[in-house]
This record gives sequence, structure tokens and C-alpha cells, in this order.
Amino acid sequence: MTCGKIDFRCTRCRLSKGRTQVVPGNGPCDSRIFFIGEAPGKDEDLKGQPFVGRAGEVLNDAIERAGARRDQVFVGNLVKCRPTDNRRPRREEIEKCSMFLESELREVSPKVVCALGQTAASYLLNTRDKMSDLAGKEIPLAIAGKKVRLFVTFHPAACLYQRKNLKRFQEDIRRCLEAAGVVKNGLKK
Repeated sequence: MTCGKIDFRCTRCRLSKGRTQVVPGNGPCDSRIFFIGEAPGKDEDLKGQPFVGRAGEVLNDAIERAGARRDQVFVGNLVKCRPTDNRRPRREEIEKCSMFLESELREVSPKVVCALGQTAASYLLNTRDKMSDLAGKEIPLAIAGKKVRLFVTFHPAACLYQRKNLKRFQEDIRRCLEAAGVVKNGLKK
């Protein structure tokens, strides 16, 4: 399910020129948890849904290992259009698209937000800290006018290229789901 107000004809930044389609966040609009990545990749751009490629498989596996299902969580990205060559979105692109993410966050009103990767964490925390310093941290934060528990973990794609991060990533996802009350000690609620 798509939540928030998304302009599927948006041309606010140059990302609109190379996309197949806008990729809004997806999941239940009353989800207790909101996972935020950086941008859609090739598979997401083609299918119109976030985290449906290889990185999505890593995320789905971690969610299932923790005792939850993908249809219980909301998943989205900082930007809604695929950057060319899967590069990281630029700050100005994120800022031009931020109104759509904020709209999703307001409607979903999650208890917990999980920043997937350095790009999402850097933007949400307004920091240039390294991922090695941020991963695994919980930071209270006001997002879209509401206090939430923000957790930071690796982007699932980083686990594909650096397998050493996978176990930590899976543990972080479990902690996020427990903090949101979606699972209790790795068991579905």
C-alpha cells in the first residue's frame, strides 16, 4: 500500500529524466516501523516498488529471521526516482524529494525509523559521521513533527558486498522490530 502524497509526474529534480517510474514507499500505513533506504535501483525502477531486488532479498530475509513479515513493515527511500548508474542521490536531489518522504512519515507515523545505510543516516541525522561510527546506534529524534526512535544499520546492499556486515545487519533489524513492538524477542506478536 502507498501512503502519503506522492506526485507520480514529479519533475522537481534531474532524476525524473532517467527514471522508468516514481517508486513510492510501500507497506501498511499504520506500520509501527519505517525502513528508509537511499534510492530505488534498477529492479525497483522497473517494478515500481522499493527493495525488490537483491538488496530487498537481504532485507526480507533479516525481517523473516527476526520473526516478522515484509507486509508488516513500511519500506521507502529518501528519493523516489532511480539515480543513473545506481549512484548515491545528491543532497539537492534528496532535499527536492524530501516533501514526499515527510508526507509518508506523517501518514505512517511510525514508532521506530530504521536508516538503512550511510546516505539515509547522514541525511536524517544531518551528520558526516562514518557508517562504522553510526551502525547499531539508537538515537531519539523528531521526524515529521513526532518523536521517534531512530536506529541506524548498514544498507542491505552493503551486506552483499561485505558479508562480514550481514550478521550485525540481521541483529540490528531484529532490534528495530523488537523496539517497534512488531516482534518480541524474535517472535511475532
